[in-house]
Amino acid sequence: MGDLRDERSWVAVELTRAGELQAVEGTLEHQLRRDLGVDESYPIFVPIALFRRNGKVTPIHLMEGYVFIASGLDEVLYFGLEKRPYVNSVMSTRQGKNQFRYVSVISDAQVRAMKEKLREMVSQEIPLNAIVDIRGGTYGGLEGRVIGLDDKSGFVRITLRSLDVVATIPRIFLEDQGE
Repeated sequence: MGDLRDERSWVAVELTRAGELQAVEGTLEHQLRRDLGVDESYPIFVPIALFRRNGKVTPIHLMEGYVFIASGLDEVLYFGLEKRPYVNSVMSTRQGKNQFRYVSVISDAQVRAMKEKLREMVSQEIPLNAIVDIRGGTYGGLEGRVIGLDDKSGFVRITLRSLDVVATIPRIFLEDQGE
């Protein structure tokens, strides 16, 4: 086991109502990247999933009002977000006799658990006949059509040139492509 100090940690940012609306609109992550000066590879987790079906967007919230940004940037950048209309505050603590603010962090394990929970919530929303991307397991990377469902699995027809199979795949590995 590696040194836990080397594991990624995350800064929690509390959103305003405007920030929450940006999360639902799907624009929050882009705005954060622009304001922090980071590219697409820098880890940001917005705990919401958006479904587009029949022209309508439906959000599934894991935790309303928060976003999580990987630590490692200059703390001034995180605290600078508090000047933005979409951020209420950056979670922090005060230390020392001068009461300097330091960003508070949560562990990567906690964020991974939140991501897993969101995937579970999303997987419950998959309808019959949905076209899905398979995100793990033997058929990971392929797509198929859901022809049946039970509590934990989807029965997915996968059709390739040399393969036509119905596979039982855990719902957590299925991601609806929407319409």
